[in-house]
Amino acid sequence: MTHDTSIDGQAAQRSLGGRPGAATTEASAPAVSMRGIAKDFGGVRVLDDVDLEVHSGEVVALVGENGAGKSTLIKILTGLYTASEGAIEIDGEPVVIRNPGDAERLGVRVIHQDRHLAGRLTVAEQLFLGSRTAFLTGRQLDRRAERELLDLVGLDVPGKTLVDELSVAEQQLLQLAIATITRPRVLVLDEPTAPLAAGDVERLFRTVRTLQSQGVAVIYISHYLQEVRDIASRVVVLRNGERVGALDLADPDATLDAIVQLMVGRSVEEFGDRERIVADAGAEPVLAIDGLTVPERLHGVSIAVRPGEIVGVTGLVGSGLEELADAVTGLRAHGGTVRLGRASIRSPRAFVRAGGAYVPANRHRDGILNRQSVRENLTLAALDRITGLGGILRGRREREIAADLVTRLDVRPANDTAVAGSLSGGNQQKVVLGRWLAAGSTVFVLDQPTSGVDIGSRQQIYAEIDALVAQGAGVLLVSVDLEELIGLADRVLVLYRGTIRTELPRSQATADTILAWSTGAASSSADASTGSETEPSPTRGASA
Repeated sequence: MTHDTSIDGQAAQRSLGGRPGAATTEASAPAVSMRGIAKDFGGVRVLDDVDLEVHSGEVVALVGENGAGKSTLIKILTGLYTASEGAIEIDGEPVVIRNPGDAERLGVRVIHQDRHLAGRLTVAEQLFLGSRTAFLTGRQLDRRAERELLDLVGLDVPGKTLVDELSVAEQQLLQLAIATITRPRVLVLDEPTAPLAAGDVERLFRTVRTLQSQGVAVIYISHYLQEVRDIASRVVVLRNGERVGALDLADPDATLDAIVQLMVGRSVEEFGDRERIVADAGAEPVLAIDGLTVPERLHGVSIAVRPGEIVGVTGLVGSGLEELADAVTGLRAHGGTVRLGRASIRSPRAFVRAGGAYVPANRHRDGILNRQSVRENLTLAALDRITGLGGILRGRREREIAADLVTRLDVRPANDTAVAGSLSGGNQQKVVLGRWLAAGSTVFVLDQPTSGVDIGSRQQIYAEIDALVAQGAGVLLVSVDLEELIGLADRVLVLYRGTIRTELPRSQATADTILAWSTGAASSSADASTGSETEPSPTRGASA
C-alpha cells in the first residue's frame, strides 16, 4: 500500500486561521467523515482504505489524476455507489447512504462536472424545481429567480431564458445557485471552475466563501492547483485508488510542486521545456475568419491562423467566446466568411472535408460517443482509411490505427474495445483529440481542450499540440485557462462583448493584461498601451 504522508488527525481538526469563514474547532465532530472506504468492481479494487473528513466552515480540496478514485469516492458519499467497506458519519452520527435521496435528506449536495440540467426548462423553473413556489405566477417566478441568481452567484440572466440557451459557464453558475438555495450541510464541487473565465471564478469563490461563513462543509475537486491553494485550507491527494497524502495549505512546504509530486509521483513541468515555433508571417492563412457575426453574440470578428501557429482567444462569460468555436466550425449560423485554405465553411461537413478538426468544450455531449468503443470513437473521422471497396470495413486496419493511438496518447485503460463512456475525463479528451489525429486534419479548433483534465493528461495533450504545429498545422485555441494561453499561444486575442478588443503578442500576454482587457478595464487604464486595440484583419501576420 502507498504510504500516506498526511498531516495528523489533530492538525486536520484544528481551526485553520487565515482562511475566510473557517469555523472549525478541535472539539467539534466533522460535518462529514468517511473512514476506510473501499470499492470493488467485478473483483477489481478501485478504492482502498480511503479516509476523508471535513468540518463545518472548512473547504477541503480533493485532488488526483483522472482515474485516481475521486469520482468513485464522491459517488459513494452521494449515494450513487455503495461502499464495499468503510463507514460514513454526518455530524458525528453513523449514517447509511443507499441512494441520492438519502444523501440529499442528510444535506449532502453535489455539483457534478457533467451538468445535470433540464435544457427545455426555463432558468426560473430549473432553479425552483421541486420547491414550493406554485403560488407564484410566471412573471413573479421569473423575477424571484432573477433576484436569487444575482444575489447567490452574481448571474444576471432573465428568468424566462431556456437552460439550453445559457452558455456552459452560465449553466455552471446556475447549478451552483440550485445547490446553494437548498442550504446544504455538505457541498461537493466537482471541477466547478472548468468552464469559467478568471472573472467568473472569483464570483464562484465569493459564493463558496459565503457558504463557508455560514458553516457549510465544502469538498472541492479540481485540477487547477493554484485555485486549490486560493480557496482550500487542506488538500487530500488520491493516487491509484489510495490516499497518498494530505497537506495543510498554511504550511510553507505545501507548494504546488509538492502537491503534483503526490498526485503523479514525480515533478511535472508543463511549459518550461517547450520549444517555440515561429510561424511564417508571409504564409497564406490555413484558417481565415473575416467579419464573423452571430446575432447578439459576435460582431465582425476577424482572425487569421497560419501554418505552424497557435492563436489563442479568450474572454469572460457573455463575451461571445463559446459561440466563436461553433460558428467557425459550421455548427452555428453566422454572417461573414470562414475559409480553410480555399474552402468556404458553412457546415460541419464542409469544415471536416477541408481538413478541419474540432475538439468541443463539452466532450460528453458533443465529443464522445459514450456507448461506442474507444476504437470506434478513434476511427470515426477516418472512415476512408478503414473501409475498402463498397464501404466494407477493413477490421485489421481499424484495429491497427486504434491501437497505435491508444499507445501514442497513453489512453487508460489501454484497451480499445472499452466503452468510451467508462473512461475518465482526461482519457475521453485524449480519444476526442486522437480521432482527428487519425483523420490527418490540418486545422484544429480546440475549445477548452484541457477543461477538467488532470495534469498528466494535460501534459500529453500539450505535447500533441506542439507536434501538430511542428508539422505545419494551424491551431485556434479557445480557452479561459490563462496559464494554458500564455504557455501555448503565439498571440492572444481578447473578446469583450462580442468584439476583439486587443491582440497581444506572446511577449505581452500576461495574466494581468489579459484580465484587464477581458473585463474592459484596460480600455480606460494605463494598461491599454499593451497590445493593439484595433481588430486584427484575416491576413494580418503573427506578432511573435
